[in-house]
Amino acid sequence: MGKHWNRLKRSLGRRWKEWRLPRGYQRLGTRYGGWWVDTRLVGPQPLLIDCGLGEDISFPAAFLQRFAGAHVIGVDPNPRSLAYCRAHCPPGMEILANAFWTSAGENLTFYLPRAQEQLPKGADGVSGSLDASHEYVEGGERIETRTVDLDALLARAGRKECDILKLDIEGAEYALLEALVASGRIHAARQVLVEFHHGVTRHTLDDTRRIVAALTAAGFRLAHSENRNYIFRRDPTR
Repeated sequence: MGKHWNRLKRSLGRRWKEWRLPRGYQRLGTRYGGWWVDTRLVGPQPLLIDCGLGEDISFPAAFLQRFAGAHVIGVDPNPRSLAYCRAHCPPGMEILANAFWTSAGENLTFYLPRAQEQLPKGADGVSGSLDASHEYVEGGERIETRTVDLDALLARAGRKECDILKLDIEGAEYALLEALVASGRIHAARQVLVEFHHGVTRHTLDDTRRIVAALTAAGFRLAHSENRNYIFRRDPTR
C-alpha cells in the first residue's frame, strides 16, 4: 500500500508542477525522452541543437513534426547511440559524431559505459561521458572524440542563435555552462534544457544550484524542473 501511495504522490506532484507551467508550453517526445518547450519562443526558422542523444530521439522527431521548416543538429560521440540515431534519423535532422564542449577541434577522451550487465538496474547503457567520475563509466572502454562548440554548430546551420539548446551530456554540462555564461555565448540560445547529473558524478546538488543561479543571473528563468531535468527560458530583453 505504501509503495502505491508514494507513486501516486509523485504522479500528482508532477502533474501539479506541469499544470503550473505558463501558457504556450508543450511536451514534445516520450515520457522518457521528451521535454517541455515554450512554443511561443520558437522563431520562423526553428533550430534545435540536441546534445546527448542516447537511444531515444522522440524529442527531436516531435520538434520537427511540430514546427514547419525546422532543423535539428544532433551531437553524440557514443558509437552505439550514433548507430541507433542514424538508423532512425527523421528528415530535417543531421547527426554529428562529436562531443559538445567549450571549444571546437579538441581531441578528448570519451568514457564509454560498462557492459549492460554491470550497470545499475534501469541504466540505459549508452550514458558515456567526458567526465571520468560518472558512476556508469568506471571500468568501461575509452575512445577519442573530436569536440564541437556552440559557435561551430550555429555556423553550420547559418544561424546566429538557436531556438533550443538541449544538454544531456552526463556531467560535462557543469563546465560547459560555466564557460557559456562567462563568455556570454549562452545568450545565443532562447531556451536551454539541461539534465544535471549531481549524485551520479563528482558533482553535487550544490553544484547544480550554483549553475542554476548563474543562468538566472545571466537572464534565464527556470520555468520548470522534473527530477534532474531543468527547463530555462531566456528573458527576451537580454
